[in-house]
Amino acid sequence: MARPSLPTLMPLGPQSLRPFTRESLAAIEQRAVEEEARKQRNKQMEIEEPERKPRSDLEAGKNLPLIYGDPPPEVIGIPLEDLDPYYSDKKTFIVLNKGKAIFRFSATPALYMLSPFSIVRRGAIKVLIHSYPARVGRARGRGEAGRA
Repeated sequence: MARPSLPTLMPLGPQSLRPFTRESLAAIEQRAVEEEARKQRNKQMEIEEPERKPRSDLEAGKNLPLIYGDPPPEVIGIPLEDLDPYYSDKKTFIVLNKGKAIFRFSATPALYMLSPFSIVRRGAIKVLIHSYPARVGRARGRGEAGRA
């Protein structure tokens, strides 16, 4: 009888924040192939496996948990390997903003042509994660006060 696979333990702290590279994407694709083969074997052997779920503390939009420490400034705003073991065989990466909020993106080509390593796509991600709504509101407020 086959043993159920145990979740891989990820190192904690800032050293677990690794840049997302072409090698990272190749490793994800390899894990996806292995996972599909494992599922097929289990299906043939009629082995039921527990449903995997994403970690709630690593959801997109939430802040990076304290157990990962303060991320070094050089990893802010760049694509990083996903920290959640649930996504280990899925083509995703994360980006942290200055407030340590997690943004999760697909590593498949956007619009069927922009790879996650495209300079255009990286620029769009930087614009998305560094929004400045407070400045817009303040500027609008001053303009309205001048009219009154």
